[in-house]
Amino acid sequence: MKKFNLLLLALSFPLLLISQEKWEGGLFLGYSNYLGDMVEPTFTFDEASPAFGILLRNHLNNNLGLRLNLLYGKLKGSDANYDRNRNRGASFESSLVELSVMGEYEFFGHRRYSETGSFKKIVSPYIFGGLGVAFGNPEVQNGESVDYSSTYFSLPLGGGIKFDLSRKVNLGLELGGRLSFSDGLDGLSEQKGNPDQNDVYFMGGVVLGFRFGDKDTDNDGVADEDDKCPTLAGPVALGGCPDTDGDGLADRDDNCPNEPGEVRLNGCPDRDGDGVADNVDDCPDEAGLRRFSGCPDTDGDNIVDKEDNCPTVPGIPAMNGCPDADRDGITDAQDDCPNEPGTAEHRGCPDTDNDGISDKDDRCPRDPGSKQFNGCPDSDNDGVADPDDKCPLLAGLASNDGCPEIKAEDKAVLDLAMRNVQFESGSARLLRSSYQILDQIAEILTRYPGFRLQIDGYTDSVGNDFANQQLSENRAKACYDYLATKGISKSLMTYKGHGESNPVADNRTALGRKQNRRVTFTLSPQ
Repeated sequence: MKKFNLLLLALSFPLLLISQEKWEGGLFLGYSNYLGDMVEPTFTFDEASPAFGILLRNHLNNNLGLRLNLLYGKLKGSDANYDRNRNRGASFESSLVELSVMGEYEFFGHRRYSETGSFKKIVSPYIFGGLGVAFGNPEVQNGESVDYSSTYFSLPLGGGIKFDLSRKVNLGLELGGRLSFSDGLDGLSEQKGNPDQNDVYFMGGVVLGFRFGDKDTDNDGVADEDDKCPTLAGPVALGGCPDTDGDGLADRDDNCPNEPGEVRLNGCPDRDGDGVADNVDDCPDEAGLRRFSGCPDTDGDNIVDKEDNCPTVPGIPAMNGCPDADRDGITDAQDDCPNEPGTAEHRGCPDTDNDGISDKDDRCPRDPGSKQFNGCPDSDNDGVADPDDKCPLLAGLASNDGCPEIKAEDKAVLDLAMRNVQFESGSARLLRSSYQILDQIAEILTRYPGFRLQIDGYTDSVGNDFANQQLSENRAKACYDYLATKGISKSLMTYKGHGESNPVADNRTALGRKQNRRVTFTLSPQ
């Protein structure tokens, strides 16, 4: 494994040699440290081992960069080092290869180059975070080992401080934690470890970075190869070209290089702020429209004032410049709904659901309906409009708020079940005598599509409160599970235990306690 890891590092190093000015290669030398089941639950450096690696950094701008790491280290841990874990007597060692991609942000990176592009040394803190994948091979001694996957995903998070030694070389000190998605870095089994807490490891040390690039003739921080003006110093943001009037547009692209202007106007000014450059504006001191060579349209309706029948009120060409606020082809004076597009049939008012009833008269303007129900639908055709129907998808009775009524004989079966569903004493195991009534309940459910069954379990007051609560829930679940075996979908049933609460009889008598030990079945629309 060690030979493979070293070979992988060696094969990746040539990537550094193809770097350009915005690219940086680097070497990492430091340590790796394990935190997991074999250490006390505090931050410690007691399990540190040497680590090294290489990195490739791409500078997206002066503050933000992307970084690719290939790091090698070792993880180790031993229960013998901690009194709390000594009885378990386990230890492990594992080589570790980490490949990660991270975003890196330098807080003061923008100070490295001045506005003219000249370089100066800085000291800048930075933070990083990303996604990594690690390869390990934990070897466990004196402990129950499990063959976990040797590949682990992790979230690298950390920070450091960077010192510029020169324009091309910098030195960083950093510390980063790796939040892994596995409890298997130490190879310890769930029985021996804590499966609810994933392992963590840290890597910290020194990073030596080298910037690579071509010649920079004007020394403005942009390599000649990428410099649009290689002999004239200029800001990095403008590709190394100068900006004499400081308007954010390079002189070579500025139609007015000695007069500050707007970038969107090719560097020329716009005194009246109408988006038309002064040198082509027929009304440079009066805000207008480009289509009218910079002259005004007072009401902003794209109809020049001299051709507008309503020059101070926005209108449309079809109405000779007079308003039709909702653009439905009906003038506002004749429109009953001037702010809502409509049809001539409804005097300019909309009929959103196209049911022949205008929205202002439609109780359900977004759902097609009938005049009988003031524009509302009756989805189940039971004579009750959907807004008033508590069961809009189940045909029912108006007297029952649109819901189907459960037959008296079926209600009787549900009531009978409360007395006839029996269990072994002190247990949630159903007695065989209970199967017949439960089968009848399953048959009833098939005849009431769209209904849901609530199963509630209760006990008497004898015994421990917690045990009674658990017993009541287990008994309710036993009925739930039995009905599921009879083909009833679990999505149509819910169950709950209530312990000794809600008694229906006196717990001081044997008969009362028997009545309180019950399971109830309630059928209701979904």
